[in-house]
Amino acid sequence: MQLNQPAKPLGINGAWWLLGLILVVNLVQSIFSPLLNDEPYYWLYAQYPSWGYFDHPPMVAFLIKLGGSLFAGEIGVRLLSAVLGSLTFFLLYKLIEGETGKPINFKLAALLLLSSLFLNLYSFLAIPDTPMLFFGVLFLYAYRRYLKADDFLNALILGVVTALLLYSKYHGILLVGFTVLSNIRLVLKRSFYLVFIVAIVLYIPHIYWEFQNDFPTIRFQFTGRVNAFNIQHVLSYLGEQAAVTGPLFLLVFSILYRPENQFQKALKYNVIGVFIFFLFSSFKEMVNVHWTAIAFPGMLCLAYLYIEKLRSGKKIIWGLLVFNLAIVLFFRVNMIFNIFPVSNFNDRNPRVMASVLKARSNGYPLVFADMYNDPSYYRFYTHDDCFAVNNVWYKKTQYNYLPGLEQQFQDKTVSYVSYGAINPSSQKVTIPKGKTYYITTLPGFVSFNNIKVDVVKAADLKASAEGTIPITITNKLTAQQQQFFKRKGAYLVLTLINNKTQAPFYFKYDKPLDINSTKPLDFRFKAPAEKGEYHYIFSMVTPGHISTGFNSNIYNCRIE
Repeated sequence: MQLNQPAKPLGINGAWWLLGLILVVNLVQSIFSPLLNDEPYYWLYAQYPSWGYFDHPPMVAFLIKLGGSLFAGEIGVRLLSAVLGSLTFFLLYKLIEGETGKPINFKLAALLLLSSLFLNLYSFLAIPDTPMLFFGVLFLYAYRRYLKADDFLNALILGVVTALLLYSKYHGILLVGFTVLSNIRLVLKRSFYLVFIVAIVLYIPHIYWEFQNDFPTIRFQFTGRVNAFNIQHVLSYLGEQAAVTGPLFLLVFSILYRPENQFQKALKYNVIGVFIFFLFSSFKEMVNVHWTAIAFPGMLCLAYLYIEKLRSGKKIIWGLLVFNLAIVLFFRVNMIFNIFPVSNFNDRNPRVMASVLKARSNGYPLVFADMYNDPSYYRFYTHDDCFAVNNVWYKKTQYNYLPGLEQQFQDKTVSYVSYGAINPSSQKVTIPKGKTYYITTLPGFVSFNNIKVDVVKAADLKASAEGTIPITITNKLTAQQQQFFKRKGAYLVLTLINNKTQAPFYFKYDKPLDINSTKPLDFRFKAPAEKGEYHYIFSMVTPGHISTGFNSNIYNCRIE
């Protein structure tokens, strides 16, 4: 079988066959695969409907909530993601078909799409990338219509789809931005501003949520990931992207293809723009392999057009695509039977983990340390409430924004679940085909996420000299929590971390602390001797508390 063989054109029937096939596979996968990757965390989102969440916009939570109202279990979590993901295949097939100028080669198009690992993963998993890819392809589809006729209806549709794309994942802004850059004359069209206005108006609820919550997502994306340059991050990015793009040849083909119209130019701008954008990002932080997924629809479309024009070498391409398809099939099977655990994907054996931890909890509610997926798995499979705390070496999560849930655990004896022992009484628990945890019984657990510390004016510091950081404290504790705060003798700690060496310096506020005062106070301390770039966080701590958490944003400073 060869890709350049004459084939009976399937046209719309080919697209429908592809949709039917992938939809059946996705529904079966959704039923029999346990929750994977970050799915339980986004299921947690859906338990607390909102216009925004710490990590992402609300689309994935909306899909999970709606699916869960129809079915229980994993299929309810994934139902609408499986439908949208399957439609992504359909729309992308039709997108390619519209650019061929001749009957589409069904074998090539279908194999190209079915052998894409990202398209397969994000065709049923209940994570933000799944609706992002669907609305990303729909955006391209709507943009092509708009190029043909920039009338009111097409502008309105494009504006609505743009808003839905941004409600799915912030990376969607890259698709919008590079599309505009590819056709800068759009700014001369009055209808373009209708697109912009419609998108912004529909996005106002999320913007308002960000404003109400002090822009937590933006702060996390731009200041919450503090990393110095690490060549390993760059090499990892290059290696991982080479592996998931074909390997590599699909990306190369899409770049080599010469666009024949304005729409194809937009596709190429997006492919090159997204991969270069994240290449530069890798110079300052670790780039997750799936962050480039928004470029894949354009890459696959252009790769198809390039392969179709080749006069030789199609047998090799056929072999590579079949090899990719075999890998995809292995991953699909592995996600059901957990044959080969993949780190941070299917390495927790969640059903067993939840039952074992519940059995070892001594009847106490669970509080997890520096985790967000594990407590979400536990809650999903046991239907028991649990909580999660984090320290300054980890990161904030949605659990930091659930005051009602946090309140349930205050001054209670809890089973504290961590990846390491915290004292001699910690009990080791190893999950078959999963992770190892330590459970420690802690009486009188308290946490203070509802106390917010803000820096009035950030200032650079002098090495080995006394420094001052003016701060204000906002207290949103309940009356009961304020009693705990006083009784436990809580105090304020500043953690200052060297960006290069990651060496921490801890400073305790040594004066009586009135958390109800609205007056600014000066936090004085002696700065470290080593000069350089630092970041710092304020934490409320109780004597004997496990670690310092987040009661402020992350702030940057320089010690001269």
